Amino acid sequence: MAKHASGKNNYRLSGELIALLVVLALIAAAVIWWLSTRGDDADSAEAQPEDCVAGELVLPVAASDKGAGQSLVDAYGASSPVVRDYCVKPQLVDSVADAAVFVAPNTAVTHQSLDSAGRTPAVSDAQPAYSETVGVAGNDEVKLEDLTADKLRFAVSEESAASALVASQVVGNDNDAVQALTDQRIASASELNADAGEYLATAEDAVPEGLKFTPVGADAVYTAFPLNQNDKVDENQARAGQDFARFASEHFDGSEKDQPAVSDLVWAAALPAGGEAITADTKKDGGAQDGAQDGTDADKAADEAKADTAAALQPENTLFLLDTSDAMSPYIQPAKDAIANTALELGGQGKQVGLWNYSSPLNPGVVVGYRQNISVSPDADSVAVAVRRFLTGGVPQTRQAVEAAAGAYGAGEAKTRVVLVTTGTADAGDDKAFEDAVRSAAGDKVEITVVRVGEGEADQAVEALSAKTVDAKQADAIEGAVKQASGL
Repeated sequence: MAKHASGKNNYRLSGELIALLVVLALIAAAVIWWLSTRGDDADSAEAQPEDCVAGELVLPVAASDKGAGQSLVDAYGASSPVVRDYCVKPQLVDSVADAAVFVAPNTAVTHQSLDSAGRTPAVSDAQPAYSETVGVAGNDEVKLEDLTADKLRFAVSEESAASALVASQVVGNDNDAVQALTDQRIASASELNADAGEYLATAEDAVPEGLKFTPVGADAVYTAFPLNQNDKVDENQARAGQDFARFASEHFDGSEKDQPAVSDLVWAAALPAGGEAITADTKKDGGAQDGAQDGTDADKAADEAKADTAAALQPENTLFLLDTSDAMSPYIQPAKDAIANTALELGGQGKQVGLWNYSSPLNPGVVVGYRQNISVSPDADSVAVAVRRFLTGGVPQTRQAVEAAAGAYGAGEAKTRVVLVTTGTADAGDDKAFEDAVRSAAGDKVEITVVRVGEGEADQAVEALSAKTVDAKQADAIEGAVKQASGL
């Protein structure tokens, strides 16, 4: 058969072949995209197990409020953090001594608590990390104007910050707030008697089942403090703590302006152990800071000393007995500086020193108004450190403290001088009975000198017992007066 031709070469591909090539190209593109995307995902997933070449690292976190602490722990853990090739596993712990992070309100009381535990923040500008609305919970919602202090109950071991804020907002007066926090605390929320009209100070997220919440117009704001390493927290945990604090602050959506100003006295009273735990002598290291300058009217104060005690005193073993009542608040810092500096100077002369403070009891179950912080010993540094932790509150139960100090050191072998730094007396009674009791307890082993601070009324019975009385009506006269009363 003859062949027919058009006379042109035919290089066109068949339709079936073109379709096949298109499919193959699409498959190849899909494979390339999948491989490239897979690689990007692997690079971006910093918390994948294959990145934790160093293994797991437990991050201990302490918190003043377990609810706030647990919320931050859960959020940070959910982010699958990796620090220094460790997969970090945050967990809540009970003691700040064991922690790499401390979650608490950024207050002077918190910093004192850290100092007492021997811990220091790793950063100077720790940032807010968590906030929660606080109020009261009861059988019914309540109008704030109808909510009286006697109806409040405080589970301070569970919700310290909420307790402080509610007491401050509802009670108002700091002294009354402290009293309420002391007298109306309960062991736990389960002890609330809502049927009797009691209301629990609480965060909104922690309201017990069946109760209704009423806000009091305040938020508790918590800061995450990363802590330096110690014998229980290693360098890797400390670094993880800093990452925890960074994460928490970056995800914080609250505002510090929502937390009203609350006095240190109220914050301290809301602690499970109250403010006295902070003032206890819990560490022996550290030195005193530079104190206030010498009083400018020290010479005038000396001229006003009693005539029968005009002769200069000599340094002796000394117990400093400091009034830490609310009346001392305007003078407390120069008084602390004066005692710290004088204690160090006495110690430098080979004398032993000790420290007590006093005011009306602020803690439940406490019936005496004085605290025996540090016994008289050669350790002047401890006195200089401990005195700076004192807070103020309550009223000055001066006579009780003086009689107790006389009794404690009157039976000793060596002479001890009690330097009383006081604003006045709130527990006055039978003057003669008091004087007789002190003289009997003191014998010839205790000498009392008095620094009278401020413009308060003098206790004539106390001054009748003193070997020397020095006035310090102004704050800048306190240091000079304390040194005179100490024989310096």
